[in-house]
Amino acid sequence: PVPLDHRAVRLLPGPFDDARARNAAWLHALDPDRLLHRFALNAGLPPAAPLYGGWESATLSGHTLGHALSAWSRLAGAGDPTAARHLRHAVDGLARCQAARGDGFVGGMPDADRVFGELRAGVVRSSGFDLNDCWVPWYNLHKLFAGLVDAWTFTDDGDALAVATRLGDWAIRTTAALDDDAWQRMLDCEHGGMNEALADLADATGEERFLDLARRFHHRRVLEPLARGEDTLAGLHANTQIPKVLGCARLFELTGETLYRDVAEHFWRIVVDGHTYATGGHGSGEYFGPAGQLS
Repeated sequence: PVPLDHRAVRLLPGPFDDARARNAAWLHALDPDRLLHRFALNAGLPPAAPLYGGWESATLSGHTLGHALSAWSRLAGAGDPTAARHLRHAVDGLARCQAARGDGFVGGMPDADRVFGELRAGVVRSSGFDLNDCWVPWYNLHKLFAGLVDAWTFTDDGDALAVATRLGDWAIRTTAALDDDAWQRMLDCEHGGMNEALADLADATGEERFLDLARRFHHRRVLEPLARGEDTLAGLHANTQIPKVLGCARLFELTGETLYRDVAEHFWRIVVDGHTYATGGHGSGEYFGPAGQLS
C-alpha cells in the first residue's frame, strides 16, 4: 500500500489541533543559532549565540537540533512560515559548518574528533551509554541524520539531503577499519535508529552504499534472538531497543529480506503480549522486566 501523502492531511479544530498549535509555538521560540553553537565550535567557527543548557550543555549536545529539524520540517511542509525560516537557517548553518571542516562531518558533541578518530583507528571502548568516553555519539548523530532526511522528505530541501549525504560518506569512512567484533562492541552502546536513518538516506538518494552501512548497524546480541522469536528482553533498556527494531522494519520495506520482517513482527508480539501495561507502557524506569510480571 502507498502511504498517504503528508500534504493531503490537515487537522480540523479540536484537541489535536490545539496540541499541534502549542507544539508549534514552542518550536517557533527555539533559536537555531543556539542549537548550532557546538556545531560551529567543532568546525572552528565562532558561535552566533550562546549554548542552551540542560542536555545541550552535556556531551549529548547537538541531538536537540536533530529533533528540531524533524519538527520544523513537518510544520514547514504544512505551510508554517516561521518553521520554514528556522529550518532554512539551521540547514544553512549545518552546511557552513560541514564546509568549514572539509571532511564531511558535522555534529554537536564535544570531543567529537577524538571519539570518532579512535573509531577510525579501530579503537572501541563501549558500554550501554558510553562509547570511547562519550555519551551515545551515534544516538546523537541518528537524530541529525533523521532531521536532515525529514527536511528533504517534507520540504524537498536538497541542501539538507546534500549535508546528510556527505555525513553518510563520512560515516562510511569512519567505520571502514572496524572488523565485525569491533562493530558489535560499538553497537553495545545505544545508537538510536542509525539503521533506519541510513535506510531512509539510501531510499532518498538511491545510493546502495548507505543501505550497506544500514545493514552493518545490526546489533546481533539483541536482534538475533528476536529473529528466532525468543524473548530475551528482560533487563534491557527499552528505549535503546525500539529504534533498532523500527530500523529492521524499514529495511524490510526496502529489501524484502525476511530476517528484518521476523525481527519486527516477533518484537511486536513479545512486547504486546508479555511486557505491556493496560496504560500502553511497556517498561519500568525505561527497562523491560520479566515477561508477564508487571507488578
